[in-house]
Amino acid sequence: SSHPHLLCLVEPGLKDHLSICALLSVLLSGWFIQADAQRVQALDDTHAQIRLSTPAQRIISLAPNLTEILFFIGAGDRVVGTVDHSDYPPAALQVPRVGSHSRFDFETILRLQPDLILAWESGNPAALVTRLEQLGLTVYRAEPATLALIASTLVRIGKLTGNDKTANRLAGQFLEEAESIRKTFYRKKLIRVFYQVWHDPLITLNGDHLVSRLLEDCGAHNVFADLPDIAPTVSRESIISRNPAAIIAGDGTGGSHRALDHWANWDQVDAVANGRLYIVNSDHLHRHSPRILEGMRELCQVIDRARRPG
Repeated sequence: SSHPHLLCLVEPGLKDHLSICALLSVLLSGWFIQADAQRVQALDDTHAQIRLSTPAQRIISLAPNLTEILFFIGAGDRVVGTVDHSDYPPAALQVPRVGSHSRFDFETILRLQPDLILAWESGNPAALVTRLEQLGLTVYRAEPATLALIASTLVRIGKLTGNDKTANRLAGQFLEEAESIRKTFYRKKLIRVFYQVWHDPLITLNGDHLVSRLLEDCGAHNVFADLPDIAPTVSRESIISRNPAAIIAGDGTGGSHRALDHWANWDQVDAVANGRLYIVNSDHLHRHSPRILEGMRELCQVIDRARRPG
């Protein structure tokens, strides 16, 4: 069973959201489910109260990570529509498409008669999500931007789908596993990392992004953590001047090395001169779903390899 004292970790930037420690206390107290057994309700990530008369039976997900969450907590059989790139688990490939994350087919959505729609607050166009509400549909806006909020999202969507017990249990396990990985790596020798999202142009992530926080949990420092934009374009010269000890590229296949080929002649950078260039599976890291722990573990292991001499 889970105990709050095991996980008293407050994530940077969590602000008024739940800390991991506070969330576990919530899970243990049953606060999310003790109020009124006749009502199904939960706060979304915009602090709007979402109310349903009964647990959702027909759900549309407007982002691949939210589709993953629904299947993870056992509500996959009630997903009647989703968007392009919702490819995990394999059963999600059989769900009818209602468009992409940025463009919805309203006619198809209405025909599917959903009693709950899960929207991605920062990824779905706000005007289109508002239009869904104007059409009388119930929309839960999700922004699981930290590990604690991913766990909290499991709990809240579990409440709205009637999968409370399973979701609460899985959320607790998720947090325990995250803390176990962090404790294994975060106190090791600090290493400076450039995280490459894309190679042409060169795009990275700043310190507010969850991947940057995972780098910290792995005992690494994001050399562009200080930039104001969450996904800034950077110059090769600026990378040379910040001189990372390792370069890690996110790639959807987790195996293609072409994303790193362009570094071959840039041995002014320590990472290149010492051969510390790595690929990680970006599907695990960039989708804020429970699979992010697979990405976190891979990221920490890669950074650990970069610490080795020679």
